[in-house]
Amino acid sequence: MNALEHAAGVRLAGSLPTGAPTVGGRSELRSPRLRRELVLAALDESVAEARRFARDTVALWALDASVVQDVPLVVSELVTNSIRHNSGPSVDFSVLVRVELAREVLAVGVSDPHPGRPVPRAPDSEATHGRGLLLVDAFCDEWIVVPTPDGGKQVCAFWTLPAVSDAALCSALFVPIAD
Repeated sequence: MNALEHAAGVRLAGSLPTGAPTVGGRSELRSPRLRRELVLAALDESVAEARRFARDTVALWALDASVVQDVPLVVSELVTNSIRHNSGPSVDFSVLVRVELAREVLAVGVSDPHPGRPVPRAPDSEATHGRGLLLVDAFCDEWIVVPTPDGGKQVCAFWTLPAVSDAALCSALFVPIAD
């Protein structure tokens, strides 16, 4: 992370590929991508922190109002699932929450070190839990589970947005983020 990215609280993902096109001897930048990440202890109180982080991130990036409402809900459900279904009396792990914007795609990822894949359950009208993935499915355009190099998994949710210009993406870098 360079100083500008650190000051803005975001990370521009990706780097220029070898042999990237040049203009006047300088490399042409690819389309900007914004990324923010948060590492949380796998504790119940971390769910609220993840929800705030997601809400603040999409609000900072001035995204559509419906996304600003939907993303924190989805992040909350994914982090809850990660903590609830992977913890035990002697289990200590972290959850990584990543929010990334690249043009017309907003992606949210929640990673943990456990390989078990989440599976949606049939709704039970008597149950007090078990509807998280049904909510995730209802509030995002698509979600997937991918293995991570450490043997864990990342559950990713995606939203397709109206195209965001390079200028709009870059302007988010210059908005201060409250800690």
